[in-house]
Amino acid sequence: MQPLLNLAAERIQPFLSLDNQSHAILPSGAATPIYSEDFFVFLNQLADNNQTEIANTSSLNFVLRKLDAQAHSSGRVQPVPLRTFQPDPQTLLLDLHDNFDAVELTRKSWKITSNLDTQFLRPSLNLPLPAPEQPLNDLPTYLAAMFQIATGPARQLADWLTVALLPDGRPPILLITGEARDEAAAKLRKIIDPIPQPLFPLPHNANQMGQLALTNRILAFALYGNLTECKQRTLNTLSKGMTVKLKEVNKRHAARFTKVARPIIVAAETNVQISRHQITVEINYAGQGDHPQILGALLNHAAQTLNRAHQPAIETAWNTRLPSSPVATIQSDTPGP
Repeated sequence: MQPLLNLAAERIQPFLSLDNQSHAILPSGAATPIYSEDFFVFLNQLADNNQTEIANTSSLNFVLRKLDAQAHSSGRVQPVPLRTFQPDPQTLLLDLHDNFDAVELTRKSWKITSNLDTQFLRPSLNLPLPAPEQPLNDLPTYLAAMFQIATGPARQLADWLTVALLPDGRPPILLITGEARDEAAAKLRKIIDPIPQPLFPLPHNANQMGQLALTNRILAFALYGNLTECKQRTLNTLSKGMTVKLKEVNKRHAARFTKVARPIIVAAETNVQISRHQITVEINYAGQGDHPQILGALLNHAAQTLNRAHQPAIETAWNTRLPSSPVATIQSDTPGP
């Protein structure tokens, strides 16, 4: 397997994440954990293109161990964000997932930039965001028109999306009811984190929930039937911060952990009580919207809120944080941020 190891070493840049996980910057510019499905796909494609056979699992493990060791010996340590990243308290980066472009948001404005020192994690199922455009209206106006709801609920959705932009944003669980609940939940998620599958079925256990959280910035679930106490507890824990155990191919490493918190949307037939801090909005209509302008309106809303957040006397949606929750430990096959 030395030929494949040499080929991989020539094409990647190994480094460690802040939680001591080995990553590699691929030729595409994306960062991915060395022990992950996306990196396995990269190695197999590299082997096929160079007519190098991966004989068995032991051969694959040999390559992974060597690259993992290179990452640990490189001395390079950097964050590996998923969709959004805050290099400093006054700046937010939003990955557009198209080439190397991202949106740089500050207290006053936002702009599209390609000059990034940060490599974003880009799981294979994540879709690119459109290049945002300067909007004609504010975000609550767009949301009120798209879903035909009153100004009050539209402002709640706007504030929720703003907090969800933050890498460590922990907004209340958003419960969507009404006849257009599934479509509305999918459209809200698409504004920040589009994927081919709009809604997930609610997982049965914390392990499945954590697996989704490692590769998705926002989790949108369709709830059918009753909400069990176990699922309710898992949703609450993940919305506030869940410790995830990373299971790697190489068993020689000691167990590693990372903490993950995700914004959560639940579409339900009836108004169920998931959390004391949840937001409930009834939506019976979900129309089409101009996604680039809606994203631009969200960025404007976030910039205004970020500016207010730096005025200590004012409590805003941007700097509001819910109290920390009990920690649940789950196990996952795919490392993530």
